[in-house]
Amino acid sequence: MQPSDYIVYLIIIIVIFCFLYFPRKKEEKLIKEMQDKLKAGDKIITYSGLSGVIEEIKEDRVTVKTNPDGIKITIEKWAIAGLEKEQ
Repeated sequence: MQPSDYIVYLIIIIVIFCFLYFPRKKEEKLIKEMQDKLKAGDKIITYSGLSGVIEEIKEDRVTVKTNPDGIKITIEKWAIAGLEKEQ
């Protein structure tokens, strides 16, 4: 192999890294913004699949009333994957 071949491989690796890294950062930013804008009454779903309605928000913790049993649980904000879509 010639030294120029190593440069080509290095450029390919950098391009692949950019295609994988930057879209993920954008997605993480959107999720963080959504988590910061949460309010009582929002219907949410967690990364573990639990769904419910936000009852109360205290700094980085959220009290959620689960569906359909109405059990109240407290979770961290980072565990909220998104808002539930209305059907």
